[in-house]
Amino acid sequence: MQRTLIALVEDKPGVLNRVASMFRRRNFNIASLNVGRTERPDLSRMTIVMDSSDPADARKAELNLYKLVNVIDVQEVTYQKAVARDLA
Repeated sequence: MQRTLIALVEDKPGVLNRVASMFRRRNFNIASLNVGRTERPDLSRMTIVMDSSDPADARKAELNLYKLVNVIDVQEVTYQKAVARDLA
């Protein structure tokens, strides 16, 4: 099963590397990673989809992301309502 996390991070060089390295060190598999700007120029939003059969793994990843210096906020949005669109 896939879990979706959204992390609000500082828009600084090296933050993406720190986040990806945390997943690698903890042996979590990233299925998808997207980074985009927010309404504030000093923040970026990371949407991370990870493969996890255990719901506790997503919670562990969330807690470990909070330990990183440049991470402001983390939310698991796997079961929240969403709008999905495809462009052909």
